[in-house]
Amino acid sequence: MMLKPYPAVPDGLLVTHEGGVLRLTLDRPTRRNAITDDIVHALTDIIEVAGNDDAARVIVLDATGDHFCSGFDLSLRGTTDDKPRIGATQRQMRGHVNRLIPTMLETQTPIVAAVRGYAIGLGLNLVLAADFAVVADDARLRAPFTTMGFTPDSGASWLIPRLIGVARAKEMLLLGREVSGAQAGEWGLVHRAVPVADVAAVTEALAFELAGAATVAVGLTKLLAHRALTVDLERHLADEALALELASRSNDFKEFGAARAERRPPNYKGS
Repeated sequence: MMLKPYPAVPDGLLVTHEGGVLRLTLDRPTRRNAITDDIVHALTDIIEVAGNDDAARVIVLDATGDHFCSGFDLSLRGTTDDKPRIGATQRQMRGHVNRLIPTMLETQTPIVAAVRGYAIGLGLNLVLAADFAVVADDARLRAPFTTMGFTPDSGASWLIPRLIGVARAKEMLLLGREVSGAQAGEWGLVHRAVPVADVAAVTEALAFELAGAATVAVGLTKLLAHRALTVDLERHLADEALALELASRSNDFKEFGAARAERRPPNYKGS
C-alpha cells in the first residue's frame, strides 16, 4: 500500500514512513522543540489524513535532541505593537490547538509518543493525548500555566484529571508541580517509564507491534475507550455492538479464523 498525499511539511517537523509506521518528529532542538503555528496545523492535518490512510497503521510522535517539547514557542507571540481585538485568543484556539488534541484522540490510528527531557505545556498535552507514551524515567513533565499567570490550554485540564484523578491533577495544574517520568509512570499518567537509553527501543517495539496488529479492531477499540468517557452505559453497549459488527467483517478477523484452524500465528494486514 502507498501513502496517500499528505499536507506540506513545515520547517521544524520531519515526516517519514516505514512498514506501516508513520513517524512525526519535532525538529527544533535549539528551541527544545517548541512548537510553531505551522507545526500545530501540520500535525493536525497529517494525523487527520493518516486516519484515512490504510498504509499508516500506527503513528509515532518523537523529537530530535535531548527534549521532547517545551511547549508552544511563545517568542512568536507579541512581536508587534498591534493590540488584537478582545476575544482573539479564544477565537484563534478553535482552529489551532483546540483542533489538534481532539484530532489525536479521535483518530482510530494508534499514536505512540517517545519522550525524553522536557514535556511542558502543549508538549505535555501531546504526550497525554497519545495512546501510549514511552517516557524516560528522568523526563520532566509539567503544566506550568498558572505559574505564568494564565490558565491551562490544549486540553490539559480535561486530560490530566481523567488520567490521574482530581487530587493529583490539582497538584499539577493549580500548583504547576513538575512530575518526573518515573513518577508519571507510577501515577498512570503515561504508559511506561524506562531508562532514557531504552526509550527508542521500547517505542520501536511497541510501534511495530501495533503496525502488525488487527488494525480495524484496534482502531474501533480506541474509539470505544474514548467514547465511554462521555456516554451512558446504554449508548456505550450500542457502540460496542456496532464496532463488533464492523470488526467481524474485517479481513483480519477472517485471518484469525484461518490461522487458528491452521495452528499458526495470524498475519494481520490491517484491513
